[in-house]
Amino acid sequence: MRREVWAAMEAELEHCFNPASSHAFGRGAHRCLELARGKIADLLECDRNGVYFTGGGTQSDNLAILGFLRARRDRRPRVFVSAIEHKACLDSADRAGDVGARVSRIPVDAAGCVDVDWLESALAEDAEAPTLVSVMWANNEVGTVQPMDRVVQVAHSAGAIVHTDAVQALGKVPVRIDETPVDMLSATAHKLGGPVGIGILYCRKGIDLEPLSFGGGQERSMWPGTQNPLWATGFATALRLAVEEQEDEAARWTGLRDHLERRLLTEIPGARIHAADAERRLPQLVSLGIEGCDPGAILVSLDLEGIAISGGSACASGSGAGSSVLDAMGIAPDGPYATLRFSFGHETTRDVLDRAVDALVRITDRVLAISA
Repeated sequence: MRREVWAAMEAELEHCFNPASSHAFGRGAHRCLELARGKIADLLECDRNGVYFTGGGTQSDNLAILGFLRARRDRRPRVFVSAIEHKACLDSADRAGDVGARVSRIPVDAAGCVDVDWLESALAEDAEAPTLVSVMWANNEVGTVQPMDRVVQVAHSAGAIVHTDAVQALGKVPVRIDETPVDMLSATAHKLGGPVGIGILYCRKGIDLEPLSFGGGQERSMWPGTQNPLWATGFATALRLAVEEQEDEAARWTGLRDHLERRLLTEIPGARIHAADAERRLPQLVSLGIEGCDPGAILVSLDLEGIAISGGSACASGSGAGSSVLDAMGIAPDGPYATLRFSFGHETTRDVLDRAVDALVRITDRVLAISA
């Protein structure tokens, strides 16, 4: 969490009350919550009444996809999700399929970019059915940035609703709803240097969603439960900093990314950068593949040296499962294959990256020698 976020939350400690309470303390907490909501809406260039606080990106994805489809279950709705979505979207779509929705996965190319022509053709079939298209703005494993303007144009031309998981993209590339008019958008605070455990779903006015939980009227009954004004303040502060600094940080991160990739490809035998040929990639994320290596041995060794990276998606780390993203991109190595994801933060420097590469080169040499 960024220090500025800590400070903003600390300044609001007096409002650490239930914002649904009618007494003066509750009204102060409610004001704190709504100020944060308004700031987030302004930064996203969207209607504040469409911003719902949730418990994080996964909950927001579930509410968008399942909420939309359950509200239309009697009309056999369709949902299109890209083949490289976050599991929160893929699993939500599969669950919707269990209750009658027709689920299709949009193929991607070898760089992880969705096939918009395929989507356009598929949307033309049964165009009268209620349809949701869910495409993540930028992939969380390999960093491919999707052509969201074209996705929105094609989907809206066919009468479909567009949801995007913007968790990884927000603050790293320009994300403005007035310029790219998605109908629903999911985001989370901790990817911005904000607190863990709070997210948002933006939902355009006029789109009916069925709540996934019940028992209160908070968040206009879309996400009932006691709200957290301090975490909302932290989210708004982190988003403000990320938007203000986005252009400068993206340029700095791009330089770091290019330096890192040059060293990795030069010094590690059999190394490859996933999605290197993508037209657009996130500036602060690198997905590395190393043939002939066990990923577990590398990750544990790096961790022992105080270097924190993941084996793909952090959400899937430790699951033992392969990467559905790499599978969809047609990357199917023959034999052991280590996938490592480097992601940069506000405080990441070139010296930090050089230390990580130095350690990785030593560890990889050792692992390859043992495997030989």
